[in-house]
Formats: sequence, C-alpha cells, structure tokens
Amino acid sequence: SRYERIHTRRPYHVDRADKYSLDDDLVNLEVLDEDTIIHQLQKRYADLQIYTYVGDILIALNPFQSLSIYSPQFSKLYHGMKRTSNPPHIFASADAAYQSMVTFSKDQCIIISGESGAGKTESAHLIVQHLTFLGKANNRALREKILQVNPLVEAFGNACTAINDNSSRFGKYLEMMFTPTGAVMGAKISEYLLEKSRVIKQAVGEKNFHIFYYIYAGLYHQKKLSEYRLPDKKPPRYIDNETGRVMHDIVTKDSYGRQFEAIQHCFRIIGFTDEEVYSVYRILTGILNTGNIEFAAISSQHQIDKSEVPNPEALDNAAALLSIGSEELQEALTSHCVVTRGETIIRTNTVDKAADVRDAMSKALYGRLFSWIVNRINTLLQPDKNINAESGMNVGILDIFGFENFARNSFEQLCINIANEQIQFYFNQHIFALEQMEYQNEGIDATTVEYEDNRPLLDMFLQKPMGLLSLLDEESRFPQATDLTLVDKFEDNLRCKYFWRPKGVELSFGIQHYAGKVLYDASAFLEKNRDTLPADVVVVLRTSENKLLQQLFSSPLTKTGNLAQARARVTAASRSLPPQLSAGRIKVDTMEVMRHPEETTNMKRQTMASYFRYSLMDLLSKMVVGQPHFIRCIKPNDDREALMFSHERVLLQLRYTGILETVKIRQKGYSHRILFEEFVKR
Repeated sequence: SRYERIHTRRPYHVDRADKYSLDDDLVNLEVLDEDTIIHQLQKRYADLQIYTYVGDILIALNPFQSLSIYSPQFSKLYHGMKRTSNPPHIFASADAAYQSMVTFSKDQCIIISGESGAGKTESAHLIVQHLTFLGKANNRALREKILQVNPLVEAFGNACTAINDNSSRFGKYLEMMFTPTGAVMGAKISEYLLEKSRVIKQAVGEKNFHIFYYIYAGLYHQKKLSEYRLPDKKPPRYIDNETGRVMHDIVTKDSYGRQFEAIQHCFRIIGFTDEEVYSVYRILTGILNTGNIEFAAISSQHQIDKSEVPNPEALDNAAALLSIGSEELQEALTSHCVVTRGETIIRTNTVDKAADVRDAMSKALYGRLFSWIVNRINTLLQPDKNINAESGMNVGILDIFGFENFARNSFEQLCINIANEQIQFYFNQHIFALEQMEYQNEGIDATTVEYEDNRPLLDMFLQKPMGLLSLLDEESRFPQATDLTLVDKFEDNLRCKYFWRPKGVELSFGIQHYAGKVLYDASAFLEKNRDTLPADVVVVLRTSENKLLQQLFSSPLTKTGNLAQARARVTAASRSLPPQLSAGRIKVDTMEVMRHPEETTNMKRQTMASYFRYSLMDLLSKMVVGQPHFIRCIKPNDDREALMFSHERVLLQLRYTGILETVKIRQKGYSHRILFEEFVKR
C-alpha cells in the first residue's frame, strides 16, 4: 500500500524499533521558544513520528492516514516498559496508566483533548485496544465485548460535520475496571450532552447521526424498506439535504452497508437480544417517518389556529412503527391539554406549534433511545457477580467533543466550548497550579511559570446567580422572554473582558475563549434551553405496545438528563411500570398521568443548561478521583491532508493549550514523583 514504503523509515520499522532518543521529548531541547518547538514537531511529523513527549504528557499529531504502528507486535513492545525504552507512542501512555494503577492501587484517568478533528476519538480507541491487551482477561468474550463498545455508541452519537467526518456529538467517559492483579473485569460508559437537535436539522454540508444512513442502507440491501415504511426514492426529511444525493449515496456507497453489518455484529457480541435490536430499528425508522408528518392550517369560523395533517400516510407510518394509535398521535401533535381550576381544556396547536411538538418528540425519542443503549451496554459489561468489584480499580478514558468555531455557532457550540474550558482548567490546575504549590511546600526554589488561567471565564459561565447559564435559565422561565431580551440580559450583567456584543447584529454575542474568539448566534437559545416535551406526547408514547418504547417514557431522567439506569431487562419492563400502564390496561388513565407527567419528563424542573451543569459536575467528580494522564491531540492542517503541516494552525493550538508553558515547567520541574513510603519500600 502507499504507506508501506514510508514505514520503513525510522523508527517505525518493527524489526528494529529504535530506542528512545533525546528528540522524543521536547523537555530536552536546548532552546525553548515557539520556533524551536514547532520546528521539532514539524521535523518529526515529516518522518511520520506523530507522537512526542513533553515530560509525562503526550502530544499526538493527526496523521490523516493509516499507520501500521498499532499491530500486536507494537502492543508487545509497550508492555510494562520504562517510558524511555521505546519511541513515544499512545500505547506507552496507556501502559503508564496501567502500570501506575497496578503498582499504586490507584484509579487512573486518561484525558484526551484537542479541537474537533484532531484525532481524539481514534486515540481513545487505541487506548482501549491497548488496555484490553495489557489487562488480558481470561475471559476472551469480555475483551471482545469491550472492543465493540466504541464503534456501537459512535454509530449513534457521531456524525459528519463541516470539519470532521466522524465527529463525536456527545461526551464520553469510559471506565475500564480491573481486578487488583490487573485483569480486565468490566467496563462502564457515561454519556453527556448528546446533540439531539441534529436529529431534526443539520447545518449545510453536515449530516444526521451515522446510524440513520447505516440502517437505511442495510434495510435497502435486505429489501426490507417497505417493512419499515421507508421510501426508496425520496429520502425522509430528517436526512434529506441540499445536495439531493442522499438516496444515491445510501444505495451506492458500500461503506454504509458495511457499517450496518458491523453495527449488527456489535449488538450481537455485546449481548443485545434480537428482540431488543428489532425494537431499536423500529424506533429509529419511526423517528424518520415522524419527521415526514406535515401540518396545514384549518380555518373555521371559531378557530383560526387549528392544524391538521394533510399527509395521513406519514402519520400512519410513524404510528405503526412506534406501535401507537395514529389518531392518538395526531391529537397529541395538533392539540394540548391545559388544566385550569381543576378542569381540563383542550387547546389546538397552530401549524408552527404542531411542527415544534413533532420535532420535540423526535428529539426525545432519539435522546432516550441513546441513553437506553448506553445503560444496556453497562448492564451487559458489568463485572460478574462472583468478582468483588469493590476491590478493583479503574482507568477512565475521556473523549469529549472538541472545541468548535463554525461560521454560525449556536447553543450546542456554547456548551461544547464551556466543557472544553473546564477540561483546560483541569489541565492548568494539574500542570501549573499544583506544581507550583508543591515546590513551595517542598522548599524548592521555582521561578513561577506564567500561564493563562481561565478561571474567571469559567466563573462567568457557571457562577450562580449571575453567570451566563444562570441568566439563561432565569430568562427561560419568563414566557414573554425572547432571544433578544436574553442577549440584552447577558450584556447588562456580564460586564467583563471575556464578553462583548458586536455592533449592528442584534442576536449575537462574542466570547473570548481560551482557544480564541467565538461569535454566537443566540436565535433559538431559549427554545433549545427549555427543551420542552409536552405531556400529551409522553402520555401517547406510554401507550405503545413496544415494551422498549414504553420503558423509555416511563423511566425518570437523571440530573444529567439521561435515562435512569433501570434494574430490569426490557422484557421485564411491563412489570416495573406504574399499575395504570401494565399491559392489561394499555389505555392509559390519562388524567392520572396528566397530573404527574413531570415525574418522568422532568418538564417542570430541568433545562438543558441545568443538565449541562450537572453533567460537568458529574464528569469532574469522576476525573478527580484518578491520577491524570494527558494526551494533547493536535490538528496539523484544516484540509485533512496527510503529511501537511500548517505552521500557523499548529502554533495556535500549542499556544492556547499552554504547551509552551508546559514544556518550561516540565523542564524546570520534577514530573516524576512517588509517595515517600513507596520510595522507602523500594
């Protein structure tokens, strides 16, 4: 292949994997300035040495091509070795975390950061691959299962964006659990902030979540489109785009069909039942059909704002796939119940309102389905009952959506970028603040290294009651509020150097992030934050004869907005439902549920901002328990070209991630430290 020739160059020729050289660590450079560091990285990249150390931190440049340095031979090289025994490699970072865990009996945490398209997800795969190799479980089946987890959740949680064909649209923290002797015994995923809005609309040049295309292609090749009520000519609205080539790609692209096979394989290996997988497919195709339901206004003498469905076949298709009555579905979409003074009044929905309700239902279906898949994986991968899981330890791997700055940035980008600010803060705390405190405590004279502290910026976002997210929640509570009153509120209250409002563009505001200036478009911020799902829709979905679907809308949501982990299997779902929902009386006592719909929809309490805040807290509480290992992914160019190194782009990333300062502090500092009693033991 075209890479083989290159690979015979140093040091990736397996027969003589060169030893570690001083060039492998930036800390060994004589001169420490931007030019020298960039020159060094560029030289290494040209030699296909994509990995470089800064003390104990790994820099990984995206090669934008396949490299043959991840084979079992390489796994063996990076197994219980000193860092200086081999050239830098992502396997060495995994090995260091693993050794640390086994030696000191302490949880570890590998934090992979970098902007969108820098290679974080691929790096996470490689770490999981190497950790399963190092923690050789006697249980081969478990190893196989763990390796299928990432591909499965990525099919549902990743999508093609303007700058990355496989962009993570959610945050993922994967914990691999090991016995005290270091054998893998289980795994658990936590997912955060899935970008549900992508289900109903994508920006120009972007796509919906991968799974929709995979399943379409798979069903097309299996000649099952009609069984799932999918058209073979014009694609459903939720996946249609401006190119008009969607159907053509689904039919002709081998990759979609292959991916569908791969997903079926993942489901099978991990242990999903056929019944569960069938339910998942019906819900996904139900969502696609729901998107095709249209609304038209009916004007009668009494009411002007009433809507009807002019294409009843779309309604029937969606209802059939979701196993609910189509009349009930139509009613839930075109009207809503209001309870005033103990009386229930039915109000009609305008065309726009009905379309919003339809889209809210699709987003809720997808979000809860994704949550359920993650919970199911966790149940299937938990340690055996006969293993004392308490005595074990884990290595957590964080792969979170990277920093984004598009031509148009919305609420989703704001959340993604705040999360990245938080990770950057954690990195700073570890590398700079704690280091300097330690020098003082140990009486070592260390001239302070200046670094960019982004704490004031995080305070601006997260403080209560005057931080940006709190102001957003407050404004979301006023029915009369608009996106414009929201931006006015930001401007009045966020008086600091990180916030500005450009002249002449009413609905936008700018933030000076650690990674640069980003302009946000505030239109739909309030609507996205409220994320309302009308109780009427919940009531109808709970009547579904699809057990899984019933469960999705009868389980409560957690503070992070995910489906609570149910103890039971799907088949046992009907037993755990409230009495008025058990299969005997599929017709729900509507009034009963109407009185308590928020128990499972959390409608009254939660906003996306509050889910986000709790998600950040949850994630950090997991991370701080472990000893951190940092991997900094760098994107060498914006054209996804192999071997192309853009001086400006790399320099920018090195600057804002604080790599330059890191080199300085690591050169002055002592990146290796052990506990005193461990030292004595040795």
